[in-house]
Amino acid sequence: MQVDGVGLREQRTFVRYQSQREALKFLGSVLTDERGVALLYGPKSSGKSAIAKQFVRETQSNVSIAVVDASRMKTSDLLSRILEQFGYHVSLDSIDEMLNMLTVFVIQQTRTNQAPVLIVENVNNMFPSALGALCKLASLSVNRRFALRLVMVSDRDIGRIIKSPSMRAVAERVIGKCELGPMTSAEALRYLYAKLRSGGVERPDDIFSVDVCEKLHSLSGGWPGDLDAMALSIIEQAGEFPIRLDDIVDPNEPVVDNTPMMIITLTGDPPREVRLSEKRALIGRSELSDIVILDQFVSGQHALLLRDENAVVLIDLKSRNGTFVNSRQIRSKVLLHNDIVSLGDHRMKMVYPAGHSSIEIEDPDLADTAKMKNIADARRARKEKIPTLVPIPQRKR
Repeated sequence: MQVDGVGLREQRTFVRYQSQREALKFLGSVLTDERGVALLYGPKSSGKSAIAKQFVRETQSNVSIAVVDASRMKTSDLLSRILEQFGYHVSLDSIDEMLNMLTVFVIQQTRTNQAPVLIVENVNNMFPSALGALCKLASLSVNRRFALRLVMVSDRDIGRIIKSPSMRAVAERVIGKCELGPMTSAEALRYLYAKLRSGGVERPDDIFSVDVCEKLHSLSGGWPGDLDAMALSIIEQAGEFPIRLDDIVDPNEPVVDNTPMMIITLTGDPPREVRLSEKRALIGRSELSDIVILDQFVSGQHALLLRDENAVVLIDLKSRNGTFVNSRQIRSKVLLHNDIVSLGDHRMKMVYPAGHSSIEIEDPDLADTAKMKNIADARRARKEKIPTLVPIPQRKR
């Protein structure tokens, strides 16, 4: 089955849920209340921009509307962008000129038609000077009626910003604030199915079962932006449909690295970590060892670590001073999580919570076999590493 997540990616359909319906109704009061300033806020994935766009679609035939993302925008850029949104593509040299032009437009619109609406997104990230320009626009009036309707959108409650003395022109016009809430589980199911249908999927339940929708709702917290992103990611990575519950991974769950690791310590030296990513690792004083231990009581090839899918085996290679695990001398042993290996004055702590002792080691010749194999490997590596030496002819005396 070929499934395209275009309905989730391109946001072709605005799917209303209770909180969004309430937000749209609240924004509508900007047009009817003479004060005409509204505050809308919610987290980044709450669909604020989608609501603003839907509000524009529903009202633009009756009134001029500009939507501007004012995050970290200079005052001149903000005013220029507002003018462009209202249909004026002009080059003006100063902020005063842009404010004057906006003033003329706003007052003219209010007198002849209806007060225009300005929707400003990311107000919580605006520069103070840009906020000052908004205050000047908010103070405009015609026949004692405010001449610009203003919707201020933010990721959090900006009540403290609005209450500052410099924002008085805006604060006295605020009709209220609306905080967006998440979807319920049932709303999330209807939301996902509507989005999939808009992308051409005839039977959305062939993609996401009710159980899968419930899990996606739980992981996303019911926020539409997160729900869209999760659902789209799963569809794009899916090998087959319908999606199973096991296919859904919590993005907030930390990735667990089950690679076994040895923490090597020596009194007075900082500890070092060695991950056992290979099937075997030779321990010894020789520079050809995988784990080099510079200790006079450690043999050149002292011990060998072998790992399979779920266990790590330590084999003593008939070292001169022996290998100890938890203070007991061993020939071979399956290492458990937190076991302490002693090699001379060095200590090696086994870190492998996922490992277990499912292997029995009883072969008395295993050490000799392992040692001979590693000696051969070491010699081969040394031969590859060291270039062939050509004898230098001796001069005749």
